[in-house]
Amino acid sequence: MYSSSLVKAKQDSLTWQERSNGMKFRTLPLVLAMTGVAGFVIAAEKAAIEVSPQPAGSEITVDSVTVPDDGFVVIHASDEHGNIIAPQSIGYSAVKSGTQEDVSVSLDEEVASGDKVFVMLHEDTGEKGTYEFGVDRTDVDVPVIQDGKPVIVPMDIE
Repeated sequence: MYSSSLVKAKQDSLTWQERSNGMKFRTLPLVLAMTGVAGFVIAAEKAAIEVSPQPAGSEITVDSVTVPDDGFVVIHASDEHGNIIAPQSIGYSAVKSGTQEDVSVSLDEEVASGDKVFVMLHEDTGEKGTYEFGVDRTDVDVPVIQDGKPVIVPMDIE
């Protein structure tokens, strides 16, 4: 049963119904009820990465990372043509589900001015909290796939 304040607030959305026995009553349209429930039950954040150019060095900061589940933000180097070098990576950091800002990633090798790296999101499917994806192991901690593609963005090194 709806409280009187809810019924009053939804007065314009209520419609009169009459049963075959002549009893009249008011109801909320089904669309309103379904929208509230469905929006709460199936809402999930989409994976996203936001970056800005970074200075040369052995650490970079990813502006923002959004992941639906715990995982990793992984840094991949590029070759002389600007193509990603994978599956090997040059750094990673664990991230919790939700949105995190200013995610710091220590790199295994320094990046120089003019370099380009790729920031990619990976799932945590193996040993929890341990990044295991790499040359010898591509079946765990796989890239996050969204809309049929890995979630990845290029980042310029100034």
